[in-house]
Amino acid sequence: MTMNPIKFISPKIGQCTLSRSASQLGSLPPIGYIYLGTVSYAKALAMQKQLCRLRIDEIYAGPHHTRTPREDRILADSLILLEHSPVYTNGRRNHGVLSVEEIARLRKLGCDYVETNRGGEITFHGPGQLVAYPNLYLKDHHLGTKCYVKGLEHTIVEACARVGIDADVVDGFPGVWVSQTQKVAALGTHVQKYVTSHGFALNCTTDMKWFNEIVPCGLEGRSATSLANVVAKQGRANIDTSVSALLPTVIDSFKAVFGCDVLPLEEVSPKTCAMIKQLLE
Repeated sequence: MTMNPIKFISPKIGQCTLSRSASQLGSLPPIGYIYLGTVSYAKALAMQKQLCRLRIDEIYAGPHHTRTPREDRILADSLILLEHSPVYTNGRRNHGVLSVEEIARLRKLGCDYVETNRGGEITFHGPGQLVAYPNLYLKDHHLGTKCYVKGLEHTIVEACARVGIDADVVDGFPGVWVSQTQKVAALGTHVQKYVTSHGFALNCTTDMKWFNEIVPCGLEGRSATSLANVVAKQGRANIDTSVSALLPTVIDSFKAVFGCDVLPLEEVSPKTCAMIKQLLE
């Protein structure tokens, strides 16, 4: 496959290849995107776990668990996009850290609370936040985990640049930031046998009151913000930062950073599309 030259809006990205050669970039499989609307966190988590298990079983189905050739696989790479109903989630390192009383307090706010297998610490997901769960087999994309996470960060930085917002990573602090103290997107990933799950959450028009009830991502002295808040402070409140407006921007940015075609999942793999919907039933 011959890719068109990558054009980035953000000067921070440069000519990002995620450390891959031209020949590797020319052999990447397409990724299918699907937007699922609002899905409960528990249901989306169960879907991801089952999808990853199916993909791992299929990829390593050869003799002595050797890899199945890409052309012989049924399930394809996907970029799953959605919103969640209000929920606080905590990463795998913090299982059991919150007291029963604190969990009850959070739930009384009208939120669920879920401990999950992603990296990172406590954060909020809810309406007005665009959540992306890439389900990729990293070896097909010639990526290791560190470069993959870098790619997710670059995707958000590029998407922000496309709506006129200067964002960047901050050394020592995960996520993407619009200042040294204000975080606009959280990252938390899980990789098993090179198959990815979880991903990132970009605050578009999210109500920041939910973040005031926690220390987001365990970072004292720092706070969460949204794209809507940033453009309002810039005097550009007329800019549409809703999830529906940002969807194509994030998809295009993901395509630019990861260097492969990103197309509707129904076109890339109808069977993968059907499987995801089935797993959510």
